[in-house]
Amino acid sequence: MRIDIDFSIFDSPVSAYGNATGDIEVKTLPSVGDVVDLFEGRKAFELEGFSGRLKVTSVDKAETSGKAIFALEDVVVSSRAVATELAGKLEAELGLFCIDYDQ
Repeated sequence: MRIDIDFSIFDSPVSAYGNATGDIEVKTLPSVGDVVDLFEGRKAFELEGFSGRLKVTSVDKAETSGKAIFALEDVVVSSRAVATELAGKLEAELGLFCIDYDQ
């Protein structure tokens, strides 16, 4: 089944780069506290500070569609360059949409 996800990307512990949103494939519907593997059934890419396994922090309903949106824990990487690379890979390899707050 596919679920809608959303999580923030930080390029340092105190600086937000942007966020990632979209839908991913999961075997079972997760609950708050469960860990979701973004690469479910796919080969994972390796990147410093990002394992692809993120904990569900909340589940909210979208006002317009009523669909559940699974908020995942923040990803913190070491620099803006790594955050930019991560965003590009998330878009190219997982089909997520990433927003750079500075653009």
